[in-house]
Amino acid sequence: MQEEMPMNEEMPLKKKSMLREEIESLLREKGITLEKRITVMSLDTGEAYYFNDYPEALQFLKEKKGRWYLTTPGIRRER
Repeated sequence: MQEEMPMNEEMPLKKKSMLREEIESLLREKGITLEKRITVMSLDTGEAYYFNDYPEALQFLKEKKGRWYLTTPGIRRER
């Protein structure tokens, strides 16, 4: 009989390769970071807000007026 794996057991974290760590370090030095959240930016004022999921971001946008831009997770340049 095959034993079942408990459902609450977390998967081990994936270790970054040395090359990836080096690239991310170089990007950080240039003010570029990886953004895991969804960014909502005002095209009129330059304000930026960050959300963990799309429904949360869309709920936020329902209350706003003006021109807003919704981004996917990805690269973020620090100013």
